[in-house]
Amino acid sequence: MKNVVAKFGLLAVMTIIAASVSANAQSLQYRLTANIPFDFSVADKKLPAGKYWINRSQLSTGDLIIQIRSTDGHENVSRLTIPVITVNATKDGSLVFHRYGDEYFLSEIWPAGGVTGRELPKSRAERELARKAQVNQIAAMQGPEVETVTIRASN
Repeated sequence: MKNVVAKFGLLAVMTIIAASVSANAQSLQYRLTANIPFDFSVADKKLPAGKYWINRSQLSTGDLIIQIRSTDGHENVSRLTIPVITVNATKDGSLVFHRYGDEYFLSEIWPAGGVTGRELPKSRAERELARKAQVNQIAAMQGPEVETVTIRASN
C-alpha cells in the first residue's frame, strides 16, 4: 500500500513540474525578438521600424505588463495587457498589428507554443482610426484600408 501511495505522489509531483515548465514556455517569461519592418504605435507612442525585444516588464507582475524595447536601447514602452486564448497552440511566436492606411498598431503578442497570448487595449488614436474606417465602409467611401499584419518573433 505504501508503495502505491509513493508512486501516486511521485506521479503527482512530475505532473505539476511538467505543467509549470509548459506554462513558462507559453508565457513572456522568455524574451521574444522581432524585426519590425515598419513604424508602429504602442499606446500613444510611435516607435520606428527596427529590431525589438518583447518581454515582461517586471517578473512580479507576470505577463500583465509587457515591455517593448528596441535592441539598441533608444526606444522603450510598457503596456498593460489582457489575456487572449486560442484553441490551437501557436507554433512560432508572433506579433499581430492592426493597419489603418499606413498606420500600424501593435495589437497582440503570442509566445511560441502557447494557447494564451496577450492583447493590448486600443489607444485613442487607433480607436479613432477604426471608427473612421467603419464610417467610411458604411458610407461606401474610400477610407483607410484596414488589415491585420502578423510578424514572426523568436525566443
